[in-house]
Amino acid sequence: MLRIEMESTRRRIGRRDFVQIGALSTFGVTMADLLRSRAQAAPSAKEPRAKACIVLWMSGGPSHMDTFDLKPNAPSTHRGTFRPIPTKVPGMQICEHLPKLAQQADKFSILRTLTHPSPSHDIASHIMLTGNVPARGTVSPSYGSVVFREFGYQGALPPYIAVPSGHRYAQAGFMGGTYKPFAIGADPNAKNFQVRSLRMPPGMTVDRLQNRRKWLEQLDVLKKRIDNEELEVLDGFYQRSYEMIVSPDSAKAFDLAAEDDKVRDRYGRNTFGQSCLLARRLVEAGVSFVHVERGGWDTHARNFETLQNARLPELDQGFSALLEDLHQRGLLETTVVLWMGEFGRTPTIDYAPRWQGGRHHYSKVFSAVIAGGGLAGGHVVGESSEKAEEVKDRPVLPWDVGATLFTLLGIPYDKTYVERDRNIRLLPYGTSVVSGGMLTELADLS
Repeated sequence: MLRIEMESTRRRIGRRDFVQIGALSTFGVTMADLLRSRAQAAPSAKEPRAKACIVLWMSGGPSHMDTFDLKPNAPSTHRGTFRPIPTKVPGMQICEHLPKLAQQADKFSILRTLTHPSPSHDIASHIMLTGNVPARGTVSPSYGSVVFREFGYQGALPPYIAVPSGHRYAQAGFMGGTYKPFAIGADPNAKNFQVRSLRMPPGMTVDRLQNRRKWLEQLDVLKKRIDNEELEVLDGFYQRSYEMIVSPDSAKAFDLAAEDDKVRDRYGRNTFGQSCLLARRLVEAGVSFVHVERGGWDTHARNFETLQNARLPELDQGFSALLEDLHQRGLLETTVVLWMGEFGRTPTIDYAPRWQGGRHHYSKVFSAVIAGGGLAGGHVVGESSEKAEEVKDRPVLPWDVGATLFTLLGIPYDKTYVERDRNIRLLPYGTSVVSGGMLTELADLS
């Protein structure tokens, strides 16, 4: 068994602060699992400020020192080749390869002191996407799955959608397949983009589908004679499948071709840019949670070339366009946008021939960006040390972010669910676990 430990400059975090880490399970994604929901939304304890959330998940772990926490005065072994540039917000600086985001800085805030105990991709992804350190025998539900369960269906579209696909820890964990995301399974930047699960088989028409539905409805007589919960769930699955396939709202939400070419160009004609555009369309159509997946951030080798030539330009274009578009449409105030990865990269640069200027896994301190949902923009939360190696001031733990997110959405962060005759708490925030507190610098969360 592995125990974990971390430290900050304020105090050493003891071994008792974290649970033991056991084996993690992985979960597949199917439309059938998702659409089995019977759309029961639980009442919230507080009136929500936010109605939706978009998570921009940078799988692999983006370098904090080369994006949102540059250290120009650090030694050459640390600072890298990128320069900081001023933003629209006086005193806030970010990477020179993010000029469009610099002009949107009044809309977002930077969290520069995220910290957690694991440099492992699997464990760190679980921690960041669920707000929980995995415990033996229990895999926690992702933020999106919790929102799905609490909010339920608002129409024909699923409440939780992954674009283009969902990370294996952006799943429902112990909640089961009912609350998994609907993964669109296609590249939004493809020439003839279409969601695979919404295609009807060759020769099938809406009329024929309706006839088949009427035939299935006749089976209700049999179902009523059999007291079987599985049949009820299956009936709900067919109902949701039918509604989604024939609903004009579904087709409209996924129809990127309906967007003006100038809008699509502004987001960037690449998978990430068009995924961000689709996320905006889905939120506009009433989807509660969208997970946008972008890999390629595991820059062990050629960190600076990879970032400068690929990751940063598309991030700058897509993320800035999303913030501006949501703002112009009046959606940013009610939509939380969270940009993050599972951890950062090592402050020291590895110039060994194998790595040629790479950075490796680093979780002691790293950055994320949060915007919208009633949170103030233009702020920097926390400060890292002069070489971005440790938390200098104001640590932010993943469950601090999770408690903030749930509070904005009107979901009690201390809620418990019953699983296998056990009461499982939604987040460890508010217990004895180490915490820097919710993001009260950005909003009154009382």
